[in-house]
Amino acid sequence: MSYTAVREFTPYDGKDAVLEARLKRAVGAMGNHGANSILFKVIIGDRAGDYEIYNWYETVGAGARAMKGFMTDPEMMAVNAERAADPVAEMRGPWVGRVIHNNTKGDARMVSVHRDYAVSRGDVPKMMELVPELQTITDDLNAELGVGVPLFAENHQMMRVVYRFKDLEHWGDSVDKIANDANFASLVEKANTIGVLTESRVLMKLS
Repeated sequence: MSYTAVREFTPYDGKDAVLEARLKRAVGAMGNHGANSILFKVIIGDRAGDYEIYNWYETVGAGARAMKGFMTDPEMMAVNAERAADPVAEMRGPWVGRVIHNNTKGDARMVSVHRDYAVSRGDVPKMMELVPELQTITDDLNAELGVGVPLFAENHQMMRVVYRFKDLEHWGDSVDKIANDANFASLVEKANTIGVLTESRVLMKLS
């Protein structure tokens, strides 16, 4: 099991370049204090145009120590001062999620797909029963699969299923392959009897 802290940013009109530069500096500062920190941009679907920072940790304690360190890092303090003097985005978070399934292939993955389901906490085990079959399908696509639920967040009735691809072409070809896959369609129908798909998005890794 691992944990991820998520920060979401909606840029003001015309401020994408300024925001992206600041966020890359923030990611660098976070990484200097033990966070596995990655910046993404939402390129398709829900909240397209937003930026997101994901920090991964093996334990909550590791995350707390990293946060304590990077909040007083000179570069992070400079970024926060610039944000206060010249706001260029609406920020939400961080919220913290618990990763309950994570399969990785060990190579670079530039594109992620998020599918967020509204699922009661009591039904999470039922959804997890579908994961082994879903893992088989994603293995055939050479895609990575992750599943997470909120630990500290506004909405605790959410389960996020994450698919990771090498690049946009890999993602597009994979969508074409599963479009008529009876096994995948059956899994989706089973999931829809347990929870409700509420949002989906495609993200591109920036740093």
